[in-house]
Amino acid sequence: MTRALISRHRLAALALAATLAASSVWAGSPPKLKSAELTGGNRGALAAEGCNRALHLRVTEWALHEELEGQAAPAGRHWLTLGVEVENIMPADLIFDIGYPEAVLIGSFERQGYLLVNGDTVVRRAHLGQAAIDDELVLPHNGAVVAGELTYAIPETGLESLSLHYYHDQYAPLTVPLLGKAEQPQALRQAAQDVDGHDLLSLGVHEVGLHSAWLGESAPEGMQWLVVDVRGQGEWRTSVDSLALDRDANPQEQDSLRRVMEYIEGPGLLQAVVDGRHAYVRELLLSSLEDNPALLPDAWAGGQAVFPVPKDAQSLELVAYMPQFRGTDISSDIRPALRFLLQEGNSVPIESEPVAVIEDDPIRVTLHALEHVDGFAGHTTEGDERLALIEASMSNLSGVGGMMTAADRFRLQEPAGELVAAYQRGPLVLEEPFWLPADDEPRHFQLLYRLDAAAGELEFEYGGVSVTERVRLPVEP
Repeated sequence: MTRALISRHRLAALALAATLAASSVWAGSPPKLKSAELTGGNRGALAAEGCNRALHLRVTEWALHEELEGQAAPAGRHWLTLGVEVENIMPADLIFDIGYPEAVLIGSFERQGYLLVNGDTVVRRAHLGQAAIDDELVLPHNGAVVAGELTYAIPETGLESLSLHYYHDQYAPLTVPLLGKAEQPQALRQAAQDVDGHDLLSLGVHEVGLHSAWLGESAPEGMQWLVVDVRGQGEWRTSVDSLALDRDANPQEQDSLRRVMEYIEGPGLLQAVVDGRHAYVRELLLSSLEDNPALLPDAWAGGQAVFPVPKDAQSLELVAYMPQFRGTDISSDIRPALRFLLQEGNSVPIESEPVAVIEDDPIRVTLHALEHVDGFAGHTTEGDERLALIEASMSNLSGVGGMMTAADRFRLQEPAGELVAAYQRGPLVLEEPFWLPADDEPRHFQLLYRLDAAAGELEFEYGGVSVTERVRLPVEP
């Protein structure tokens, strides 16, 4: 049998399989998901599907749970499980005209499969459910099918639209509408108060609010919750064969595929900057914005980022600092931070002369003040003990930001005592390591020490990046 005869037989088989795959499995009107059904404990059948040139994705059933495998749904949410089937429908032209393998790799549903809620909120898959579909699997031939469940946490109320999205590295996105119809991303983007971006991603700020409590959680004493509706879109593009996107394309041509861009290290790099020198990271359990937000290429979506900030804050700025992104067709350049002014105000300058400055190339450490206090952040003295509080800051004089620690760099030598904790203005315990921005943007913190006896001065050993120094600090009476 000649190669041409084998090809003709294979072409016919592949064409028949693709035709059968596109046929509906439902007789009569297919079941649809209704908003009224989305209350705890409900379940039902579905007939929702989407396809690209290589894959056919079907959603066949759904169920809501208050608790799944002993894990309660997050506050204000239900677990939604979706029964899904993914089928290999690899077309003959990709196999014979370009030389693609018939097998198709299905990548991670956690990193490539997302639920889009109301067209503006992205929900990542949760690994729950006894029938959970595996990540990183291969459909070896045309007609091969894998079935299982995907689980997502959706809001209990206010649902207007739901759609399931899967993004492959080589083929067009798979979109499966489940409920309603989402608004077009361009219209949502134009409604933003402010938008900034670069070649890999764009971010925008929509609504901003200050609250004494959020989702039933009161802000710490002296603080308030800053709630920012943050949305964005992936701008990253990679080169793919045009035929993988369009069956009428020239097999010799290339096209660009817009990809999901994950804002990695998001918990530490997305910050609320207060008065230009104090930076706060999100309260992740109160935020609907994913920890490491996945910015979809075909949606303007995100979620609410919730930060604790002082009640007496003058200026408020949302800043998305950029890591060094890695991926196909991504340069090693570090992208500039994206900045959004939320509240304009004049920060109070520090007028007193510093008590010590340490040049720790490329870091400048400034000790602004040291004083004895009777109490701080709930800590009090007992007997002959004293509490010493140091106001300090660090600045990074280089052009590249990085993670930094503060508390473990200062070792108390005299008198005997111990570090209680490092704090931010609030006071809140400083989460370490913290991001120290580039280009001399200071970050302030406080160090609280418990001393065994009174002393006229304190002696510290500072162990830094390039120097180790001993410093003596006079204590205010």
